[in-house]
Amino acid sequence: MNSTTASSRKVSGIKNEPQAGKSSHPLTPTAGTSSRACSDFEIVEGRAGDHHEIQQLLTTLFHGPSMGDFQAQLDDPFYEPNDRLLIKRNKRVVGHVHLTKRGVHFGPFQLPIAQAADLGVLPEYREQQCATRLLAAAESRMIDDGAVLGLVRTNIPEFFQQRGWAVCFRHSFSVAGARDVLSRLGESTPVEAAPWQPQTQPLNVRIWRHVEQSALMRIYANNTRNVFGPVVRNEDYWQWLINRRAYDRIYIAIDGPEKIELSDELTQIVGYAVVKGERIVELMTEDGRRDAAEQLVARTCRDAIEHDTNQVRLDAAPNDWLHGLFSSAGGQQHYHESEAGDVWMVKAFDPLSLGRTMLSEIYRRAKAGGISAPSELGILLDGRKLTLSIRQRSARLEPGKLGRSYLVCSQAELTQLLLGHLNVEVAVENGRLQASTRVAVETACTLFPQLPLWHPPLDGLPS
Repeated sequence: MNSTTASSRKVSGIKNEPQAGKSSHPLTPTAGTSSRACSDFEIVEGRAGDHHEIQQLLTTLFHGPSMGDFQAQLDDPFYEPNDRLLIKRNKRVVGHVHLTKRGVHFGPFQLPIAQAADLGVLPEYREQQCATRLLAAAESRMIDDGAVLGLVRTNIPEFFQQRGWAVCFRHSFSVAGARDVLSRLGESTPVEAAPWQPQTQPLNVRIWRHVEQSALMRIYANNTRNVFGPVVRNEDYWQWLINRRAYDRIYIAIDGPEKIELSDELTQIVGYAVVKGERIVELMTEDGRRDAAEQLVARTCRDAIEHDTNQVRLDAAPNDWLHGLFSSAGGQQHYHESEAGDVWMVKAFDPLSLGRTMLSEIYRRAKAGGISAPSELGILLDGRKLTLSIRQRSARLEPGKLGRSYLVCSQAELTQLLLGHLNVEVAVENGRLQASTRVAVETACTLFPQLPLWHPPLDGLPS
């Protein structure tokens, strides 16, 4: 494939930005780059025969991945060699980006996304538009593969903001002292049950067994239904996720004897926790079983104390009640766009199409929020006039007049509105959004509420 063909296909997304060379923005090209220099390069799709050279390039740029981690990427059930886009100069690979195809839960919808990782260019070619062309080619591929969103985790957001990407999702975790959490759990446990209440047996918590994978799948599926951000996981993906061993151990909570009869359902397993070191990477329970969650947390805290670790970290959705447990134990909840300089960014390739996909949910919000029909909210999108109208039985988004009540926003801000990243009131106050009337603000708050967006870390946790 020549560079012209590659540039006409769009791809999107990036996960981590390279730091090789320690230059101040290693992906950002210099404004004065000549087109003649760019013509010396071609963008091609990766092939199986390129894997060895790609692994060497990534080691040069990122000091990794290890051979085991790289093999795990190849074992991804959705992986194809051409998911890697390469920049070559005289047949030498000088730049790379790896695209992964995923789906994410978004309320009642499942959105196809594409995420890119390991976007990097050798230091001697970083001022020749290579990274920009790789990103453009990546966006083209993502669109061709059916993705509606691109996703990236980066520490140089300016590079992506200039190309239409928007910060979205927040890091969500809590940290507290292991002994403090155990003490708090002891305080919250009733000393003696009332005599009229049935006697309950304590749960058994132990290391899981591979034959119990279906229980993890069931609990995850039940917990991610109608939520916002988690990856859609099928059986093959679960198998890959487990086999890549990015975690140290998985605990399960059993409502019954420790040794259970194997079945397709394994319904006695009522919770699980994936742990790496002193970090609870993912914890989910069946039917909101607080007793299961508490005992899984307690087991992790005891492990941390045994290993002379003072603190425990819990990664969980921002609205998970366990954050309150950690806070009450003297800990702190973190829910910020940036963590150690890294932010999540997204790009909606067609925000209007995304908005139309979500019209049934927007209509439901309007009805639940008491917005009478017919009602309209105008949107001035980069100078283009749109009308979001709420009717008796449906909602519509179409070109039209602005009306008296409207919002002024860019394509990136519309993406953040649709995905529930923005607090409308705050965005208007700080000038990120402009509203013509107070009614426009109130309507937008109802139709585009801030959502508990969360992208569980287990799917991208390094081994």
